[in-house]
Amino acid sequence: MTGFSQVGQFLHQSGLGRWGLAVTLLLALLAVGAPWLAPYDPAAQNLPERLVPPSGGHWLGTDELGRDILSRIFYGARVSMLVGASVVFGSGLVGLILGSLGGYFGGWLDRLVNVVLINAFLSFPGILLAIGFAAFLGPGLGKVILALIITGWAGYARLARAQVLKTKEMEYVLAARSLGASHARILLRHLLPNILQPVLIQATIGMASAVLAESTLSFLGLGVLTPVPSWGAMLNDARSHLFDAPHMVVSPALAVMAAVLAFNLLGDAFRDWLDPRTRAYLVTLELTR
Repeated sequence: MTGFSQVGQFLHQSGLGRWGLAVTLLLALLAVGAPWLAPYDPAAQNLPERLVPPSGGHWLGTDELGRDILSRIFYGARVSMLVGASVVFGSGLVGLILGSLGGYFGGWLDRLVNVVLINAFLSFPGILLAIGFAAFLGPGLGKVILALIITGWAGYARLARAQVLKTKEMEYVLAARSLGASHARILLRHLLPNILQPVLIQATIGMASAVLAESTLSFLGLGVLTPVPSWGAMLNDARSHLFDAPHMVVSPALAVMAAVLAFNLLGDAFRDWLDPRTRAYLVTLELTR
C-alpha cells in the first residue's frame, strides 16, 4: 500500500482529520489566491461606506475606514500562514539541532542545552516572552517571526533531546558506531529519520500556537505594521466598535478560531495516524461496521 493510499484510508476513517485538513487547505488557498479572490483592495478606504453591516456589496461588512472586511480576512490569512510556517520551520530547525546535539553528545553540552537554555526559556510563559522580545525588536512581520522563533524553539529541543536519548541506545545505532561511522553520519542517517515523527506532530500543533501568538501580538500593536491586514490588528481596530458594529469583531475572531482549531485537529489526526495502535484500532472499528 502506497503512502498516499494510507493517508487516504486514514482520512476516510478520521472525521476530525478530514475537517482539519479541509480547513487547512482552504486557508492555504485563501493565502495564495488572496490577490485574485479578494473582491476589493484590502487597504482601500471608502469613508462614505464606513461601518456598513454585511450586505450584497460587502459580504462581511466594512470597518471604521470603509475597508472591505472580507478582503482583509483573505489577506490576513496570508500573514497568519506565513508567520505560522516560518515560525514552525525556524523553531523546529533550531530546536532539532540543539536538542539532538545535546542528547547525542551528553556531558557539558547536554547540561548547557537542557539545564541552562531549555529550562530557562520554558520557565516563563511563552506569550510573555514573545511580547517582551517583540517589544524589544519593534513591530514588523520579520521581527514578529524572529521573536516567536526565539521563544518557541525550546519545546522542539526538549522533544528532540528526549527522542535522541532513547534512540541512540538502539542496536542499529550501536552497530553503526562499532563499524566506525562518524558522528555526523549517525545523526543524519540513523537518528534523524527515526525521531522526526513526534517533531512533525509537534510542528503541526505548533502552527496553531504561532497563528494565535501572531494575532495576540498584532492585537497589542506589536505585530505587523499597518496597512498590512492582520486578524489580530482587525480585532484591535474593532474594540471601539464592539456594540455599534459587532461584525467587525465576529469575522476575524472566527478566522482565528477556525485556523487554530484546524491545525489542532490536523495535529491530533497526524499523531493518531503515526501511532500503529491507534491505526489498528481504527481499522478494526471500520471493519466491524
